[in-house]
Amino acid sequence: MPKLKVAVIFGGSSSEHDVSRVSARNVINNLNREKYDVYTIGITKQGKWLYFNGSVEEIESGAWEKGDVCKAVLSPDATDRCFWIIKDDKTEKLPVDVVVPILHGKNGEDGTIQGLLQLAKIPYTGPGVLSSAMCMDKAMAKYILEAGGVPVAKWEVVRALDLENPSAVAEKIEGKFTYPVFVKPSSAGSSFGASKVNTKDELIPALRQALLHDKKALVEEAIVGREIECAVIGNNEALASVVGEIFTKNDFYDFEAKYTPGLSYTVVPADISEEKAERVREIAKKAYMLLECEGFSRVDFFVEEAGRIVLNEINTIPGFTDISLFPVMWEKTGIPTDKLLDKIIAYAIERN
Repeated sequence: MPKLKVAVIFGGSSSEHDVSRVSARNVINNLNREKYDVYTIGITKQGKWLYFNGSVEEIESGAWEKGDVCKAVLSPDATDRCFWIIKDDKTEKLPVDVVVPILHGKNGEDGTIQGLLQLAKIPYTGPGVLSSAMCMDKAMAKYILEAGGVPVAKWEVVRALDLENPSAVAEKIEGKFTYPVFVKPSSAGSSFGASKVNTKDELIPALRQALLHDKKALVEEAIVGREIECAVIGNNEALASVVGEIFTKNDFYDFEAKYTPGLSYTVVPADISEEKAERVREIAKKAYMLLECEGFSRVDFFVEEAGRIVLNEINTIPGFTDISLFPVMWEKTGIPTDKLLDKIIAYAIERN
């Protein structure tokens, strides 16, 4: 059987560019070369697409941009199903069977690149256009989850135009919430622009900070509970992993806590009752199907001491570093990362 031609796209013009490179390194290292011919396409922070033919270490470090690179163009022509590689004024066709976009955040996890690949009729891993867009926009996801009976934190949307009258915004928030509250961009990952607001004086600055990353900000009630996560894979049927728990030394699991060694750690499986873990898995699968996810996603929860389980958000291209919870939870469920990638690629081809 001929090997599949797999293109891994990494980087991206989002605030999560650096995280993407680390995830991509782990994905590339775990793709079985007996099954796949692997090609790497990097997108710079400025949005330039480059075919990279160097070592995976250069991807992680960021040195790849100055390495063995040349211009790459994804053909939107559905009869091509390829990238065009342009070097020394010569153009070469690079056919691909499936694309693995490891692009966290804007222009990668929000349905945009999924739409481009769909036009090109190239199978790709992870959820499709609609699902990616809905899950990336936390406010839209909450509308759907609430309608479907999935428990979510109390929330309110604030737009930039609203801040022309900051007193009215503060009054509206204080009428619905008690401090502390959490403020975050509606569409951003890795906790960029997120902050915990303890007083009225902190609210408007926090909203302005969040709106630097998106056109609308989300205010959410502060939930005191354990941070529990679950990984889900599948197309027409959702399969859930064992659950994991995050512990952090920071006030909450912000960007610094996620990516600074020593500030957080995880326990997999989480030390909770099997009954509660199973309830988390069932809600995760329900949310996955409600939001029409396919391929793979990670579902994040808060579990309160009284037992209430609240869904926080769904990540459609979760972190894939060697310590990220998504691959670790599946490893503990009995599926090592190389086999997990086999399944995710198979789901992409099955869907198409």
